[in-house]
Amino acid sequence: MPQCLPGLMARQLVVYRQRVVEAPALLAWETLSRSHVTPMLHEAQVKGRERCLPPYVTLWTFLLQVLSLDGSCRDAVTRLRAFQVAQGEPPCSPHTGSDCTARGRLPESVVARLAQEAGDRLRQESPRSWRWKGRRVKRVDGATVSMPDTPANQEA
Repeated sequence: MPQCLPGLMARQLVVYRQRVVEAPALLAWETLSRSHVTPMLHEAQVKGRERCLPPYVTLWTFLLQVLSLDGSCRDAVTRLRAFQVAQGEPPCSPHTGSDCTARGRLPESVVARLAQEAGDRLRQESPRSWRWKGRRVKRVDGATVSMPDTPANQEA
């Protein structure tokens, strides 16, 4: 039995390396960096323990889950573990219970603020060639609006 462990660990390491390539570059993006996210979490008075899943790591894991094709918490935790191993850090537990509990403490306002900042940053960095007739597209849907050409509407 002990002879099987090295082979199992080697296979796990291969899986972790493959997983880290799939998404965690997102975690190095300035908008989601630890130094940027931590003050926001403190402002929102998010309580967490500085262990394997401090609040900023919980936020990252949540984003990994949202962006995952699988969409499962297990997949997100596996990706986080892969990222931790690639960074030379000890991996967190493969069990999802702690992550789910910690995620319940994340306020929606922090996630909304980060989404707004990410959108603003993408807008600022988008090339002019992406514009439609020289204008930024704010929103597109299939609705139409009819406005009567009354003097009051013309004045407004």
